[in-house]
Amino acid sequence: MSPRPGNPAPVPGWDQATFRCGQCGARRTATTETDYVRAVSAHRDAHAVFDKLNAIERSGMGSILRVLLEDIALSIELLALIDQGAPKPQAGAPGSRSR
Repeated sequence: MSPRPGNPAPVPGWDQATFRCGQCGARRTATTETDYVRAVSAHRDAHAVFDKLNAIERSGMGSILRVLLEDIALSIELLALIDQGAPKPQAGAPGSRSR
């Protein structure tokens, strides 16, 4: 089987490695050393962020991530708006919501 475009071919002698988290028991398996290091780093970073959030923040973050990760185009557009400092809609303007 040939490697997928953009993924490096496995290094000779490297089959796969599995990381098991001592905190939560999650398992991450990688077929290259680079992917293994990336997976371990991402998992540890996720724990660092998760540990700083309270229960309400965790729930909110989960809801936001579920929406954004489901629609990459939405994520890109939202980041573009944030990066350009898009103005907030004025009350009563088209597209604004009244409370």
